[in-house]
Amino acid sequence: MNPLQADQRMSDAEEILGYDFKDPRWLWEALQAAGSPVTRVGTRSLREGNKQLAGLGDRIISVVIVMTSVDDNISIGNTNARIQMCANNERLARLCDAVGLTRCIVRNPSQQGMVSQRTKADTLEAVVGAVFKDGGLDAAEEVIEHLGIIDLLVTLQTPSISHTKSVIKMTLDSVLIRSASGVFA
Repeated sequence: MNPLQADQRMSDAEEILGYDFKDPRWLWEALQAAGSPVTRVGTRSLREGNKQLAGLGDRIISVVIVMTSVDDNISIGNTNARIQMCANNERLARLCDAVGLTRCIVRNPSQQGMVSQRTKADTLEAVVGAVFKDGGLDAAEEVIEHLGIIDLLVTLQTPSISHTKSVIKMTLDSVLIRSASGVFA
Protein backbone atom coordinates (compact mmCIF):
# COMPACT_ATOMS: atom_id res chain seq x y z
CA MET A 1 0.00 0.00 0.00
CA ASN A 2 1.40 3.37 -0.91
CA PRO A 3 1.82 6.06 1.76
CA LEU A 4 -0.91 8.24 0.21
CA GLN A 5 -3.49 5.45 0.60
CA ALA A 6 -2.37 4.87 4.19
CA ASP A 7 -2.64 8.58 5.01
CA GLN A 8 -6.12 8.74 3.45
CA ARG A 9 -7.34 5.74 5.46
CA MET A 10 -6.03 7.25 8.69
CA SER A 11 -7.47 10.68 7.89
CA ASP A 12 -10.86 9.13 7.10
CA ALA A 13 -10.74 7.06 10.30
CA GLU A 14 -9.89 10.09 12.46
CA GLU A 15 -12.83 11.96 10.96
CA ILE A 16 -15.16 9.00 11.61
CA LEU A 17 -13.93 8.69 15.20
CA GLY A 18 -14.02 12.41 15.90
CA TYR A 19 -10.54 12.08 17.40
CA ASP A 20 -7.10 13.32 16.28
CA PHE A 21 -4.29 10.98 17.30
CA LYS A 22 -1.17 12.37 18.95
CA ASP A 23 0.63 9.18 17.88
CA PRO A 24 -0.98 7.97 14.63
CA ARG A 25 0.85 4.64 14.86
CA TRP A 26 -1.83 3.47 17.30
CA LEU A 27 -4.53 4.14 14.72
CA TRP A 28 -2.55 2.52 11.92
CA GLU A 29 -2.14 -0.63 14.03
CA ALA A 30 -5.87 -0.62 14.84
CA LEU A 31 -6.76 -0.61 11.13
CA GLN A 32 -4.75 -3.78 10.37
CA ALA A 33 -6.89 -6.89 9.95
CA ALA A 34 -5.23 -10.18 10.85
CA GLY A 35 -3.15 -11.21 7.84
CA SER A 36 -2.82 -7.68 6.44
CA PRO A 37 0.41 -7.04 4.54
CA VAL A 38 1.54 -4.62 7.29
CA THR A 39 3.57 -6.68 9.75
CA ARG A 40 5.21 -3.90 11.77
CA VAL A 41 4.17 -0.47 13.01
CA GLY A 42 7.10 1.39 14.50
CA THR A 43 8.77 -1.08 16.85
CA ARG A 44 5.60 -3.16 17.31
CA SER A 45 5.33 -6.49 15.51
CA LEU A 46 1.81 -7.26 14.28
CA ARG A 47 1.63 -11.05 14.27
CA GLU A 48 -2.16 -10.96 14.58
CA GLY A 49 -3.02 -7.61 13.06
CA ASN A 50 -5.13 -5.48 15.40
CA LYS A 51 -6.06 -8.32 17.79
CA GLN A 52 -4.12 -6.99 20.80
CA LEU A 53 -5.75 -3.58 20.53
CA ALA A 54 -9.13 -5.24 19.92
CA GLY A 55 -8.78 -7.14 23.20
CA LEU A 56 -7.97 -3.89 24.99
CA GLY A 57 -10.82 -2.03 23.29
CA ASP A 58 -13.31 -4.77 24.18
CA ARG A 59 -12.44 -4.35 27.83
CA ILE A 60 -12.51 -0.54 27.67
CA ILE A 61 -16.01 -0.64 26.15
CA SER A 62 -17.11 -2.94 28.99
CA VAL A 63 -15.53 -0.65 31.61
CA VAL A 64 -17.34 2.39 30.18
CA ILE A 65 -20.66 0.51 30.18
CA VAL A 66 -20.07 -0.61 33.78
CA MET A 67 -19.14 2.95 34.86
CA THR A 68 -22.33 4.28 33.26
CA SER A 69 -24.38 1.55 34.90
CA VAL A 70 -22.90 2.29 38.33
CA ASP A 71 -23.71 5.99 37.85
CA ASP A 72 -27.27 5.00 36.86
CA ASN A 73 -27.52 2.59 39.85
CA ILE A 74 -28.21 -0.37 37.53
CA SER A 75 -27.94 -3.92 38.90
CA ILE A 76 -25.03 -6.14 37.89
CA GLY A 77 -27.38 -8.43 35.96
CA ASN A 78 -28.76 -5.53 33.94
CA THR A 79 -25.24 -4.15 33.49
CA ASN A 80 -24.19 -7.48 31.97
CA ALA A 81 -27.26 -7.35 29.72
CA ARG A 82 -26.21 -3.86 28.57
CA ILE A 83 -22.74 -5.14 27.74
CA GLN A 84 -24.19 -8.04 25.75
CA MET A 85 -26.58 -5.78 23.84
CA CYS A 86 -24.20 -2.91 23.13
CA ALA A 87 -20.90 -4.72 22.60
CA ASN A 88 -21.74 -7.99 20.84
CA ASN A 89 -19.77 -8.71 17.66
CA GLU A 90 -22.79 -8.65 15.35
CA ARG A 91 -23.82 -5.18 16.52
CA LEU A 92 -20.24 -3.85 16.44
CA ALA A 93 -19.81 -5.16 12.87
CA ARG A 94 -23.02 -3.43 11.75
CA LEU A 95 -21.87 -0.25 13.47
CA CYS A 96 -18.47 -0.48 11.74
CA ASP A 97 -20.30 -0.52 8.40
CA ALA A 98 -22.77 2.19 9.40
CA VAL A 99 -20.12 4.73 10.44
CA GLY A 100 -17.94 3.97 7.41
CA LEU A 101 -14.96 2.50 9.26
CA THR A 102 -15.02 -0.71 7.20
CA ARG A 103 -13.56 1.13 4.20
CA CYS A 104 -10.51 2.08 6.30
CA ILE A 105 -9.54 -1.50 7.23
CA VAL A 106 -6.30 -2.81 5.73
CA ARG A 107 -7.45 -6.27 4.74
CA ASN A 108 -5.91 -9.67 4.43
CA PRO A 109 -5.21 -10.01 0.67
CA SER A 110 -6.34 -13.64 0.68
CA GLN A 111 -9.88 -12.54 1.63
CA GLN A 112 -10.38 -11.09 -1.87
CA GLY A 113 -11.87 -7.81 -0.69
CA MET A 114 -14.35 -9.38 1.72
CA VAL A 115 -14.36 -8.25 5.34
CA SER A 116 -15.81 -10.69 7.87
CA GLN A 117 -18.15 -9.68 10.65
CA ARG A 118 -15.45 -10.65 13.16
CA THR A 119 -12.84 -8.43 11.44
CA LYS A 120 -15.23 -5.46 11.49
CA ALA A 121 -16.03 -5.97 15.19
CA ASP A 122 -12.33 -6.42 16.02
CA THR A 123 -11.48 -3.21 14.16
CA LEU A 124 -14.11 -1.18 16.00
CA GLU A 125 -12.81 -2.52 19.31
CA ALA A 126 -9.21 -1.93 18.18
CA VAL A 127 -9.79 1.75 17.40
CA VAL A 128 -11.26 2.19 20.90
CA GLY A 129 -8.15 0.49 22.30
CA ALA A 130 -5.94 2.73 20.16
CA VAL A 131 -7.70 5.87 21.39
CA PHE A 132 -7.25 4.64 24.97
CA LYS A 133 -3.50 4.10 24.43
CA ASP A 134 -3.19 7.51 22.75
CA GLY A 135 -5.40 9.69 24.93
CA GLY A 136 -6.58 7.76 27.99
CA LEU A 137 -9.96 6.68 29.30
CA ASP A 138 -11.72 10.03 28.87
CA ALA A 139 -10.78 10.15 25.18
CA ALA A 140 -11.90 6.55 24.68
CA GLU A 141 -15.20 7.29 26.42
CA GLU A 142 -15.79 10.26 24.09
CA VAL A 143 -15.14 8.10 21.01
CA ILE A 144 -17.43 5.35 22.34
CA GLU A 145 -20.16 7.96 22.74
CA HIS A 146 -19.42 9.57 19.36
CA LEU A 147 -19.67 6.22 17.56
CA GLY A 148 -22.90 5.31 19.34
CA ILE A 149 -21.53 2.09 20.82
CA ILE A 150 -23.58 2.68 23.97
CA ASP A 151 -26.78 3.48 22.16
CA LEU A 152 -29.78 4.95 23.96
CA LEU A 153 -32.25 2.75 22.07
CA VAL A 154 -30.26 -0.41 22.82
CA THR A 155 -30.13 0.59 26.48
CA LEU A 156 -33.91 0.99 26.47
CA GLN A 157 -34.15 -2.72 25.64
CA THR A 158 -32.33 -3.68 28.84
CA PRO A 159 -34.80 -5.66 30.97
CA SER A 160 -35.88 -4.49 34.44
CA ILE A 161 -34.84 -0.88 34.09
CA SER A 162 -38.47 0.16 34.03
CA HIS A 163 -38.20 3.52 35.77
CA THR A 164 -35.06 4.57 33.93
CA LYS A 165 -36.51 3.25 30.67
CA SER A 166 -39.72 5.24 31.06
CA VAL A 167 -37.86 8.46 31.88
CA ILE A 168 -35.50 8.01 28.93
CA LYS A 169 -38.37 7.08 26.62
CA MET A 170 -40.38 10.16 27.67
CA THR A 171 -37.33 12.35 27.09
CA LEU A 172 -36.66 10.74 23.72
CA ASP A 173 -40.34 11.07 22.70
CA SER A 174 -40.28 14.73 23.72
CA VAL A 175 -37.18 15.39 21.62
CA LEU A 176 -38.67 13.58 18.64
CA ILE A 177 -41.96 15.51 18.92
CA ARG A 178 -40.11 18.84 19.15
CA SER A 179 -37.90 17.86 16.25
CA ALA A 180 -40.89 16.89 14.08
CA SER A 181 -42.71 20.13 14.86
CA GLY A 182 -39.60 22.28 14.45
CA VAL A 183 -39.85 23.51 18.06
CA PHE A 184 -36.67 23.33 20.11
CA ALA A 185 -36.35 24.50 23.70
